[in-house]
Amino acid sequence: MHSRIGFLGALFVLLVAAPVAAQQHFSDLAPADEYFGRMKMSILGISNTIKDAGLHLDQGADSMAIIDGLAFTEDAIRDWQHHYPRDPWIIRSLTALRGVYAKIPTERGAACARRVASWLDHDFAPK
Repeated sequence: MHSRIGFLGALFVLLVAAPVAAQQHFSDLAPADEYFGRMKMSILGISNTIKDAGLHLDQGADSMAIIDGLAFTEDAIRDWQHHYPRDPWIIRSLTALRGVYAKIPTERGAACARRVASWLDHDFAPK
C-alpha cells in the first residue's frame, strides 16, 4: 500500500507539479522573436553583435567604432532586462560584452568594461 502511495505521489509530481514549475521558468525567458532597444535587436542579434565585435577587434578594427556600435547593444540589453529581469541569458550576454570591452586597450574600453561589470554585480550578483 505504501509503495502505491509513493508511486502515485511521484506520478503527481511528474504530471502536475513539474510542468507548472517549467512553465514558470520558461516565462522568465525572452522569446527569440521579440525585439529590444532603439535598434529593435533580437536576443540572437544581441549575441551575434557582441561576438562579431570581438572578432572585428581581433582583426584590428577601430576600437572606438566598436564601442560606439555596442552602445546600441547595451541599450537593447537594458530593454531586454526591463521586460525579462530573470532571463539567465542576460548574464551571458553581459559577460560576453564585458569581455569584448576588456579587449580594447584604451581608457574608454576599460571604463566600458567596468560599467558592465558593475551592472552585473549590482543586478545579478547572488544576494
